[in-house]
Order: sequence, then C-alpha cells, then structure tokens
Amino acid sequence: MDELRIANLERLVTEIDHFLSGTKETGALPAAESRDASWELRVSDDRLSAWLETYPQVGAGIPLDAAEIIEALEEAGLCLLDPGKIRMIIEKCNKGEEVRGTEALVASGTATVDPVEGKIEFLVPFEKVKLVDEADERAIDWKNLWSIPIVHTGDIIARVHPPQEGVEGADIYGQPLPPRRPAPFRVKFGEGVVVSEEDGMTEVLTARDVGQPVFRGGELDVLPVLEVPGDVDILSGDIDFIGSVVVRGSVTEGFSVKAGRDVAVSGSAFNARIEASGSCIVEGGIVGEHCEIRAGEDIRAGFVEYGLLISGVNIEILGYTLFATLEARQSVLVQGKNRRGIIGGLTTAGTTIKALSAGSAMEPRTLLEAGRDAVRNRNLAALTAKMAELEAMKTKIEQAMLSIKRPGLGFDLEHLSEEEKGKLFLLARYHKKVGENMAELAGKIEDEKRAILAERKGTPLIKIRDKIYANVTLKIWESQLTVSSAEFCAGYYFDRKNGSIQKGLY
Repeated sequence: MDELRIANLERLVTEIDHFLSGTKETGALPAAESRDASWELRVSDDRLSAWLETYPQVGAGIPLDAAEIIEALEEAGLCLLDPGKIRMIIEKCNKGEEVRGTEALVASGTATVDPVEGKIEFLVPFEKVKLVDEADERAIDWKNLWSIPIVHTGDIIARVHPPQEGVEGADIYGQPLPPRRPAPFRVKFGEGVVVSEEDGMTEVLTARDVGQPVFRGGELDVLPVLEVPGDVDILSGDIDFIGSVVVRGSVTEGFSVKAGRDVAVSGSAFNARIEASGSCIVEGGIVGEHCEIRAGEDIRAGFVEYGLLISGVNIEILGYTLFATLEARQSVLVQGKNRRGIIGGLTTAGTTIKALSAGSAMEPRTLLEAGRDAVRNRNLAALTAKMAELEAMKTKIEQAMLSIKRPGLGFDLEHLSEEEKGKLFLLARYHKKVGENMAELAGKIEDEKRAILAERKGTPLIKIRDKIYANVTLKIWESQLTVSSAEFCAGYYFDRKNGSIQKGLY
C-alpha cells in the first residue's frame, strides 16, 4: 500500500517537473509498474466506527478478494461488520472506483446513552429579589419586587427528579462501553414540607403550613413566617422569631425586630433595630441616628437618613442616603431616585460602590471607601480584643498561682495546706483551658488576616454616574483622594503601578 502511494507521488512529481520546466513531452509518461490492490482499516478514536479504505490494482496487479478481507477483519476481532457493504466496496475498488466517507463505513458500534442528571423543578418563587440595572429608566414595581414569597398549606412548591443511569454501549470489537455516571445529587427535606411520590420516581414537595419556601445548603424547606398586621410598637412589643418576619406597617422608635431568616417591612424604620440572618427589606425609609439594620445577606431600602446599615453581602438603596453609615461585604448601590445619591456619612464596600451622585453643593464631609470588608475587619478587631482579654486573664491566673508558692520552697506540695493544693490544681486547669482558647483564637485571627490579604487580589471600584461634588473623599486600600472640584460621570480605581487612585470613565 505504501509502495503504491510512493509510486503515485513519483509520477506526480515528474508531471509537475515537466510542467514547470516548459519541456514538451514527446509521448506519455512512463507507465507505472504493476502493483497489487491493497486496503487498510481506519478505526475512530472512540472505537465506534471503522472505515475500509481501498487502493485499486495497477497494471497487471492482483485485485482484492472480499472473502479474504472479511475473514481478516473477523480474525482481528471485529464483530459488528457489514459484509454486504464490504463486498460492494471491493467490487468498486476492483473496477478502479474510489469509495470514501460514509460509503466506506463497514462497522458501527453502539454509543452509550448519557445519564439524566438529577434536578429540582421549582414551582413557586424561591428568591426574594433580583438586582435591577440602575441605567434602566423604565418604571419598576419595587413593592412587588421586594416581597417575600409566601406559600400556603397544600401548595406544591417543587418536584425533585432523581438522576437516571445511562445505557451501556459496545464498540466495534464487541467490548462494552460503560456510560458516564450521573453527578452526585442529594436533596434534604426540612420539617416544613410533605414529601410524596409521583410516577414511582419523582418526589413532590408540598407545604405543610403557611411559610416562606427556601433552598439553602441543599435543603428544601418552608420556614414559618410571622406577619405583623400593623406597626411594631407598644402593642406588639419587640419581635424575636425563628423564621421570617413580615411587618405590614413600620418599626417605631425604640423597638426591635429579630428574625432567624428574612425581614420585610412595608413601612419605615424609625430609630429602631432590625436584625436578620437572611435579607432585610425596608420599602420606606431607615431614619434616625440610633437606627441600626444588620443582615447576614442583602439590605434593601427606599432611603436612609442617618443610621447604621451592616450587610453580609450587598446594600441597595432606591433613593438616597443622608449622613448614614453603610457597610457591605460586597457592594453598595444607591440608585438615586429623585436625583439624589450619597450625601455625607461613610460608605464602605468590599468590592464596588455605585451611586448616582456623591456629596452636595453644601460640601458635607462624605467618605466612600472600596476594597475594605468592614464586617471582616470588625470581626478581626473583636477577635483581637478577645485575645487581649484572654492574655490578661492568663497573667492574672499566673499571678494567683505564684501567690500560693511559699518563699524559698517553691510549689512543694508537702508544705501546702489541702485548701492551697485544691486552689493550685484548679488554677492550673484554668491556665490550661485559657491557653487552649488562646491557641484556637490565634488560628481564627490568622484565618481572618489571610482572607483580608486574599481580597486584595480583586479590583475595587467607585463609580459615580452623574456628579461627584467637592470635599468628597475616596479611599481604596491605603490610597486616598479628596475631590477638590466637581467632576462628572467618573469611575475611580486603584492603579497598582503607581500605587494611587486614578480617575477613569464611568
């Protein structure tokens, strides 16, 4: 077969040489020597297809024999041959015709059938809200957007479809081809759902009672929801609930709401305290120097005047903020409805601050800081303070132990009373326990420090869509910049080359 290819190449080279040199041939090219027909089997990488490639005889060469080829292929282990196809190919080859592509396919295996991955079919909304594009000028139904999804007893909230195994295949040699295994799939069910079967496979989840559907940590559940029909005030008292809390009115001055999941307030919060393990939504305003909102996830509000907001993820304000302190581990977004943005106060975000405007014509002191996770830094400060307390306690224990020691005798137990021995042993246990706590705390402090350093790999941004006024201070990491005159539609970032804040396009 290779000799035949070489002969054909030599013939082509001779023809090209005559063509390029302009030499006119006085006769035909020399006839190639006689060669026998040949064949080869080309097998795909996945061993599911095989093609029979043939090369016709030349001159008085010997043609191919279909029976011999079929026998040779069977001896090679191919068990899914198409003998009729092979005979057709050999017949055409012996007539000098070429057979290529799909016409040369003589053996086909059976491909594996991929498994069906497990999935959860959510039949009711499980998410509270989606961020909107602040550049979108269309009217937005903020009240509906911010509502907590509620289901009622007997509502079907989801279907869980378990994974299905794939189907085994076989290659052209008859060897089995195992299918890919489905991805691990495991769903846990909370106490708030009733599980039943459908079609013998699908698990149907129904709400056991009125509540909020959630999917957290691989668990589907319906958490209880406490609804306060009016204000949180002297009539309702402070609220402390294991699930989500929906307040149809406002949270009045001096009162608090604490929820094991989410908090949604239809009105406002006036010098009140709200604490949510999940998200907190205040459709009205957050007002008052003593107003404090803390959430493990997002905080969203209509506007903020004074007060403190601390979010474990993002803070989004529809309107403006006035002399408020905002701290978000990720981003702060102030939409600027009614053409006002961040006015005075301190705004800190781990990654990005985006606002319609910053400062005002009165030039109040306004600080925008990106690239610092205030929550993590506060945790680090608390851990460091706790370490100082433990160190002080350890020193106090050591001094107490030394006070028991007899001058010149050390801790010779024979010279100590039973009461002194008891106190000494007790102090020794306390000393060991404090040392263990200090070692554990030191590990946590190092973890926080490493996490803070890891966050420096990102690119913090401060973006002002309309106007940033004079006397607004921008801070990214250790670099600080105070705006001396008004600037428009600007984005600020940290230039690692020169170690300073630079202005760019929004």
